[in-house]
Amino acid sequence: MSEDKLVLDFKSEVDKVTSSAFLSAKGGDDNWNKLLVDYNVIPLTQSEKESLFNSQMKITKGAFPIELRRVLEVVIYKYAALNNPLLNSELSKFNMESKILEYYQKIKPFAGMGDIFKNASNSSLTKYSQGLQNEKQMTVKCKNCGAPREEEMQYDNCLFCGSKLFETNK
Repeated sequence: MSEDKLVLDFKSEVDKVTSSAFLSAKGGDDNWNKLLVDYNVIPLTQSEKESLFNSQMKITKGAFPIELRRVLEVVIYKYAALNNPLLNSELSKFNMESKILEYYQKIKPFAGMGDIFKNASNSSLTKYSQGLQNEKQMTVKCKNCGAPREEEMQYDNCLFCGSKLFETNK
């Protein structure tokens, strides 16, 4: 198989998986669950889905971003095993974080103008009202999708999109 064909196959499979996630019903459906089985990915439990449905991170349609991430990780692993130089170059350029964020932008509810003005108000309060910031409460948020950390002792990955919550120095 030619190197160009492998790169095209990889991109096509990523697009197919992402499209399947997008076209599924809110939180996934039978077709999405079949795809998860085909890729040997364990789906979220019903309680995990309920927790995400009730979180601040809302979706209007499609599978949850963390499940899409898990499938894309399998796709990348599958193609990396082929150990092809051109394909490896393409895989090294693949940005999982931006792919998941792009997907989330498509499935989240439209914020509307009210949220834009609310956000502007909150950011100017933070920037200019130093005297009002004496509270010691801070929410750790995912750097990729913005989801708040659900559990105080959660230090690994975002429960919503699967990104690492904290950077580690090597």
